[in-house]
Amino acid sequence: MRRRPPEAPPKRYEDFVALHEEISEDADRPLRPLWWTGISASLLGGGLAFAAVMALRTVFGVQVPVFAGGHTPATPAATSYALCAMAVTIQATALMHLLLATAARPVRAFVCIGAIAVFVLTVLPLTVRGPFDAALATSGLNLAGGTAVVALLSAVVGAARQFPGDGPFRRVRR
Repeated sequence: MRRRPPEAPPKRYEDFVALHEEISEDADRPLRPLWWTGISASLLGGGLAFAAVMALRTVFGVQVPVFAGGHTPATPAATSYALCAMAVTIQATALMHLLLATAARPVRAFVCIGAIAVFVLTVLPLTVRGPFDAALATSGLNLAGGTAVVALLSAVVGAARQFPGDGPFRRVRR
């Protein structure tokens, strides 16, 4: 007969609770502007992605996104690409939220992670077998959209954060 493994020591849970309380105490994080911007960017980016795919497929005949291929009709391809763009934007917003709660320099960390992600999303379509024009167009859309999301979320958090020394100008009395 096997016995159950011993329970985790209570110290582990106490550390988790202490970390949660420490994160909860800091009310200086600009979460409301971050999430409003993230949701707005998600909706706008999804709409732009849908319009770009529809225009490229119907007007120019480019089979964007290259992952969908030529057998997929324009509307489902545009819808799936737009939904992916929306999901990635919400995930980027959640990453920024997480970094605001845990990182010493959240904007710098987010830009570094975002740059790596945008690079991967830009190069990835070029590795897929398919028409080169579709791969190039998909890479361009990923580069433009990813760069816009990283820059927008970084700018919103950078503008909304309180830094030491910020505050109203006070004249010193002599």
